[in-house]
Amino acid sequence: MNRHELLDIATIRLSSLFLGGTKFFAHSIDSPPLVEVTTETTPPIDDLGDPSTAGRHDVVVDTPLGEFEAAYLPWRWLGAEYPTLIYHHGSGEQPFDVGRFSANSFRRLFLATEEDLPVNLITIQAPFHDGSNREYIRMMGDLENFVGMLAASAGLLEAITERLADRTDGSVAVSGISLGGWVINLHRACFGSAHRYVPLFAGAALGEMFASSAYRYMTADAARSRPSRLRELLNFETEFRGVDADDCAPLLGRYDRIIEYDRQRSSYTGMSIAVLDRGHVTGSLAGGSLREHVLAGVLDTDARA
Repeated sequence: MNRHELLDIATIRLSSLFLGGTKFFAHSIDSPPLVEVTTETTPPIDDLGDPSTAGRHDVVVDTPLGEFEAAYLPWRWLGAEYPTLIYHHGSGEQPFDVGRFSANSFRRLFLATEEDLPVNLITIQAPFHDGSNREYIRMMGDLENFVGMLAASAGLLEAITERLADRTDGSVAVSGISLGGWVINLHRACFGSAHRYVPLFAGAALGEMFASSAYRYMTADAARSRPSRLRELLNFETEFRGVDADDCAPLLGRYDRIIEYDRQRSSYTGMSIAVLDRGHVTGSLAGGSLREHVLAGVLDTDARA
C-alpha cells in the first residue's frame, strides 16, 4: 500500500471518527432506486433564469421525493459562440466560496490559474451544500435525501443544458469531481443531452463506494450490513453503458481507495480512460492535471491526464 492509498484511508477513518454516529444512511436506507427517481425528476427549465447572466441563481427542483433547493452561478460568459462548461463540485464543498484560502475544487481547477480558458464557465451547487459539512452529513442520514440530492443536481444540469441549447451556438459540456462526477454520469444515463461528459474520480457503481471501498467507514453500520441493497438502489451501470454515444472522457485514480479504479473502470467499457497515478485525495489536489484533462474533453481533443 502506497502513500496515496494510505492518505485516502486515513482521511476517511479520521472523518468517520469526527462524525461519530452521524454517518451516511444512519436513519434509513428506504428509497426508490436512484435511476427511477432521476428519470422522473422535472428539470426546472421554466424557473431557471438566464444562464448567461451573472450572479447566483437559486432553483427549486421537483423530484418524486419532494422539492430540493439547488443553485448555479455563471462565473464567466465569453459569448454564445464559445463552448460552455458546467461544473459540479465534490461532496461537502461550497462551490461559491472562492476566496483566497478556499480549498474547493472549482477554485483549484479553474480560478487558481493565469491561463485564459476559452469556455463559458458555470458552476452549480447541489442541495444541502449551503451550510456546514456536519449539517450536510446529518441530512445524508436518510438515503432518500441522498438520492433526491443527486436527482435534483442531474435535473438542474438538464435544465441548464436545454436552455443553453436554445441560446448558444457552441457545445455544452459537463464535468464534475467525485460527487460531481457521479452526478454527471447519472445525467448521461438518464438525460444524455450534453455534448461532452468529463467525469473525474467517479463511475456508475455508486453503491459499491458505500459497500466495499474505504468510504464504507462513513456509512452507518445498519446500511453497511445490507450491501446488496445499496448496490440495488444506487448502481446505474446498465443504464450508463447503454448510452450509444462517443461523448465521455473519464478520469480515474489508479490508487484511489474511495472511487476504486479496479471496480469502477468496468463502467467505462469501450471508452478510453485517463488514469492519474494518485489516490482520491492526492489526485483531487492535482489541479493542473485535472484542468488539462477537463479542457481537452470539453474541446474534444486528446484528453490525457
